[in-house]
Amino acid sequence: MGNISDIAPVYADILTLVPHPRIRTFIIPVFAAFTAISTIVLALRIWSRISIAGKLQAFDWATLFAYMLIVAWGGLAVHESTAVGGWGFYCDQTFDQARAYERAWGILTFTYPIAVLAIKVSLLLFYHQLSAWRPLRISVYVTGFICFANAMCGVFLWVYQCTTPNLWDHMVDLSNNMSCPLDQMTVLMAVGGVGIFTDVVIWLIPIPMVWQLQLNTRERVLAVCTFGVGLVACVGSVMRLVAIRRFLYYGNEDGNDSRDPINAWAVVEMNLALICACVPALRALVVKHVPRIISRTSDGTDVSKGSKGSSSYKGHGKPSIVSEEEGNTNASELGDYPRNSNTEKPEPNVKVWSPITNYKGEEYSRMQD
Repeated sequence: MGNISDIAPVYADILTLVPHPRIRTFIIPVFAAFTAISTIVLALRIWSRISIAGKLQAFDWATLFAYMLIVAWGGLAVHESTAVGGWGFYCDQTFDQARAYERAWGILTFTYPIAVLAIKVSLLLFYHQLSAWRPLRISVYVTGFICFANAMCGVFLWVYQCTTPNLWDHMVDLSNNMSCPLDQMTVLMAVGGVGIFTDVVIWLIPIPMVWQLQLNTRERVLAVCTFGVGLVACVGSVMRLVAIRRFLYYGNEDGNDSRDPINAWAVVEMNLALICACVPALRALVVKHVPRIISRTSDGTDVSKGSKGSSSYKGHGKPSIVSEEEGNTNASELGDYPRNSNTEKPEPNVKVWSPITNYKGEEYSRMQD
């Protein structure tokens, strides 16, 4: 089929007034680079969880699912970028190219909240199993509800923004009485703004619990940094909204109608969030295999050989890294090897503060030996 300007003569009048830029497919190297990094990081996380904790838990499987969604989303973004051929201006594209581009963009837009939700769910599941402390659990439930509601709003508001859902089939159909009561920019900015808010909340949820635990200054700082590193992913979220403001509508300052910058920042955002979610498990791996680098206190004492101070907080109403499941030592993933101030080896049914990973009693004994 010919160019859109040939099908709809109304477009032909503006061809002499606008530039004819070529498409820039810079999203391909962005997708390739971040997918490679995320794959390596996730593989190391799985190795860490299996070799140290002995198995994958629910939040690990949720992270794997999120990874698959992110890769699929990025692959579709690459397809969208290449679907228009070589031309970056809307009127230089054939109808089939423009329709494929708009169809891919529509699918990307209403599946983006689902992919982001999957990452957030994996983190919230991790927090839920991290401790039975009531304020932490309530924060997880409330934040999870807000994330789910925001994702559903992002999906359905986009799908039903216009009276005709399949917009790409009616781009040059002047007889179609299609109307769009909802503004695309408003929907994307609103959903994205709430998403950034929940991003910040999720990465800050465990900080109050960590701050009230009886940890020395070094452990506390390391624990806060382990969780706080996730705020880096918020940079990608903010930059995506900036790109939406600049590149959502046709007629950009350079005459290029490509939405690649929006998709590229979305790829960066989701992969950064996934990588940051794997940091605790990666630190566990480093602690296990390079103990001289990480698992020493500031005075050079190996913390795996015991140190002063209790690693748990037994005060009434205070947080402790204790799972509700009996018989399992479900410690957290924040810092150094587990230890107990009263005994060299914890009792089998006692759960100890392990700021880096989940250790069972026999695993702890083997490490001490």
